[in-house]
Amino acid sequence: MSEILDSIRLRIEALRMGFKFLAKIQTGMNGIERETWLLEYEGSQFVFVAGRKNVILGWDHSCPLPEGLQDEFELGHEHYLDEIEELKSDYQEDILKAKSPAEADGLRAELAEELEAVKEEMDEGGYSSWEDFMAKWNGYLSQCMSPLRKANIGDMLVEVDSRYLEENAPSLAEAVRSLKEGPFTLATEDEWEYLCNGGARTLFRWGGSLDGVVEDIYQVGVVSKFKEPAGSLLEKPNMFGLFIAYDSYKNEIIDNLSYTKGGDGGRSLCGGDGPIYVLPCYTAFYRNSVFCAELSKNYYCYRRIIRLPG
Repeated sequence: MSEILDSIRLRIEALRMGFKFLAKIQTGMNGIERETWLLEYEGSQFVFVAGRKNVILGWDHSCPLPEGLQDEFELGHEHYLDEIEELKSDYQEDILKAKSPAEADGLRAELAEELEAVKEEMDEGGYSSWEDFMAKWNGYLSQCMSPLRKANIGDMLVEVDSRYLEENAPSLAEAVRSLKEGPFTLATEDEWEYLCNGGARTLFRWGGSLDGVVEDIYQVGVVSKFKEPAGSLLEKPNMFGLFIAYDSYKNEIIDNLSYTKGGDGGRSLCGGDGPIYVLPCYTAFYRNSVFCAELSKNYYCYRRIIRLPG
């Protein structure tokens, strides 16, 4: 392995960009480990990521459901059932205290309206049944995920974490153009998905489980802005040593003029949406379509890469 890293070092030095070699480090996840170079360039850290041929990317129904998704459905389902029972109990008490049959009938009509509103909300969120929830889950993923495909990925130097835009950009097209002016460039969607998941066929970069991440996802601000690894999977680097797809507020700009990756600017989370709309933001395959004319420096970020010649 040492000889391989030495040859990689020669390739990086041939760029003549002044990368500082900090250390040989071990990166990995779920028992798979890799040795690579940690580098520095003008105060920012980079890692060497080895490419791979014929990597399977994109989502389809063959991707297994994340463990714990049904638990999230059941929590939502129970929440609505409890709300219905609480409404019935509160109104029943008032109905018994009604001073006239007309007043009691009015309260019953109000109860029926409120129960109907709760049931409509329950249906809209997919919480009426597990089958309804899954139909909405698969339907939404079919709309917002990149398609199943294969790609050849080359070797790269990749910035360890994304960085926010220094100022607002007039459009996504202008941001992409300016961020590719060199010497760095932006990852394509194929490259970004590979960097996020390493070609693994799990929905999330850390694997297929929601255990240990849901609380942090729904509690904005719990995840620190780094860099020491902590208890949450969201706070840990992925198998390549990258901090990626850990914050739904970060729209990461890639070499694409229609959508970003890695988040939706917190739209689904702040909108009070459930797991059907929030969880996909943390997958490698999620696409966030960009419609706004101006990109805010507080919500849009980018990650610099350099593709290494063979």
